[in-house]
Amino acid sequence: MITIDKIKKISSDKKALFHNFTAMGIIQLLNYVLPFITLPYLSRVLSIDKFGLIFFAQAIMDYFVRFTDYGFNQSAVRELAQKRDNQIEIQKIFCSVFSAKCFLLLISFIVLSTFIFLFDKFRNDWLLYYFTFLSVVGNVCLSAWFFQGMERMKFITLFNVITRIISLICIFTFVKQPSNYILVPLFNSLGILVASVFALITVKTRFNVSFISPTMKEIIEKLKNSSEYFLSSISIGLYQSSNAFVLGLCTTTTMVAYYVSAQKFYLAIYFMYYPFYNAFFPYMTKNKDIKFFRKVFKTLVCFSLVLTIFIFVFSKYIITIFYGQQMIEAYKCLRIFAFIIPFHILADIMSFPLLGAFGYTKETNQCWVIGGIFHILGIFALYLINHINIYTISSLFTITYFFMFLHRVYYVWKFRLLSGGIL
Repeated sequence: MITIDKIKKISSDKKALFHNFTAMGIIQLLNYVLPFITLPYLSRVLSIDKFGLIFFAQAIMDYFVRFTDYGFNQSAVRELAQKRDNQIEIQKIFCSVFSAKCFLLLISFIVLSTFIFLFDKFRNDWLLYYFTFLSVVGNVCLSAWFFQGMERMKFITLFNVITRIISLICIFTFVKQPSNYILVPLFNSLGILVASVFALITVKTRFNVSFISPTMKEIIEKLKNSSEYFLSSISIGLYQSSNAFVLGLCTTTTMVAYYVSAQKFYLAIYFMYYPFYNAFFPYMTKNKDIKFFRKVFKTLVCFSLVLTIFIFVFSKYIITIFYGQQMIEAYKCLRIFAFIIPFHILADIMSFPLLGAFGYTKETNQCWVIGGIFHILGIFALYLINHINIYTISSLFTITYFFMFLHRVYYVWKFRLLSGGIL
C-alpha cells in the first residue's frame, strides 16, 4: 500500500535526483565546452606527434585510474546510498575505501616506475609520464564516489570548476610553442590536485568524517566486495584506452593524434548524457522506478539517433573547425565513431541503473568483461594480420559496443525488467 509518507519520500528522492543531475550536468558541460577551447589551441600550438604523445600518456594513466578506482564508483556508491543515514557507517566506508585506493595508488606508482626504468620508449619521456601520473593521485584524493553516494554532487561540481579554471589559465598562459608540451600534463594534474585538497576538507567539515585508520581486514573486505565491479571497470579500459595505447606502440604518435582527436569529440558528445547516468544509479537503487526508466530510455533512443546522424553528416567540418586542417584525416574515424553512440548510451543505461539496481550486478559486470575480452582478441587478430591502423581500430570499437548492447538487451529481456519490451 502506497502511503503519503512514501509518496513524499519518492518526491524528495526525485528532487535529489534532479539536483544531482543538474550538478553533474554542469560538470559535463565543462567537460564538453572546455575541450573545445583547449584542444583546438593545443592542436595548433603543438606538433602533431607531441599532441599524440600527450594522449598516449593519458591512455596509459587511464589504466591506473581504473585500477585505483577498483570499482568503488559502483560498490561504494551503492553502499553509501543504502547507509548514508548512519554516520558511523559513513565514516567506516570512507576510511576503508580511501585507504584501499591509496594502497592501489602505491602499486600503480611502482608499476609505472618499472616501465620507465626498463623501456627506452618510456624512459625518454619519463618526466611527461610522471607529470601525467599526478592526475591519478588527484583522482584518488578527489573522492568523487563519496559525493555521488551521498547524492551531494554540487560539491564535485564546484571542485571540477576549480580544476578546469586552473588548468585552462595555466595552459593558455605558459604553453606557447611545441617545446612547452611537457607543461600540458603538469597543468592538467595541478588542477585536479588543488580540487582534491578542497574535496578532502569538505569531507571533513561538511560531512563530519574524520580519518581513522581502518584495519587490514576492513580494507581487504572492501577490495573483495568491489572485485566484480573492478573486473568490469578494467574491462572497459581494455576497449577504451587500449586503442590509443596499441596505436602508440604499433604505429606512430601522429596516428594516435588522429585517432584521439576523433575520439575526444565523440566522447564529448557521448558524455552529454553521463550526468543523468551517474545521478540515476543511486535513485534506481533506492526506488526501482521502472515507469520512469522507460520514459528515460525512450528519450535516450531519440537523443542518440539524432547525434549519430549529425556527427556522420558534418564530421569533416567538425574536425576542420575544431582541430584545424592538419587533423583532417581524423574525420574518417569520427564517422565510424558516430555509429557507436546509440549502442554505447543504451548499453550503459541498461547496466547499473537497471540491471545493477535490481541486483543483477554479476550479469552487468559480465558484459564489460566479455566485451573487454572480445575487443582484445580483435586487436590481437588485427596484429597477426598486420592490419592495426586508426580505421580498423575504430571499426573494432564500434563492433564491440554493438555486441555489448545485444548482451544487455538479452538480460533485460530474460529477467523481464521492463515488462512488455524495452520500448
